[in-house]
Amino acid sequence: MTGAPALDATIRLTHRCERFLLEEADLLDRRALTEWLSLFADDALYWLPMDPAQTDPGDGLNIVYDDTARLSDRVARLQSGLAFSDEPHSITSRVLSGVRVLAGEEASSSAAGRIPGAGEHLVVARCLIGRSRQGVTDTLHGRVTWILREDGDSFRIVVKRIDLLNAHEPLPVLAFLL
Repeated sequence: MTGAPALDATIRLTHRCERFLLEEADLLDRRALTEWLSLFADDALYWLPMDPAQTDPGDGLNIVYDDTARLSDRVARLQSGLAFSDEPHSITSRVLSGVRVLAGEEASSSAAGRIPGAGEHLVVARCLIGRSRQGVTDTLHGRVTWILREDGDSFRIVVKRIDLLNAHEPLPVLAFLL
């Protein structure tokens, strides 16, 4: 029976992480970008590498590699009405599945770009992002990796990494992807 309390704690943590990440997706789909940005820690990184085998942003080309200041600039531009690459705005729908909290060796060998510290959790999920803009609908598939830091009853995003299935191919304008 000694495993039951540990399993219960794992299930509760996974559920908390999943609820947080579903809320993040909903904020993006509603274009509540200021609220979305508030989910990030001050030292956060947002990363879309070209190659899913990359373990460090400096090891190859990146579609996006933003710290919190750069991410804040990106959000401000999208909200300014001057981001012509996303005018009119894209309509998006994000689906997450298979949310898992990795621990132990799985967490230390992840490709998130850094190892989670104390009070941090490595979380992975598959994603499907549908986007409609000017009569064209695109669908992107990928794997998302987050490092979430405990913050009271919630979390802060420390790392968000998106590995798109077709990152090596020509992509549509990704201003909406955040």
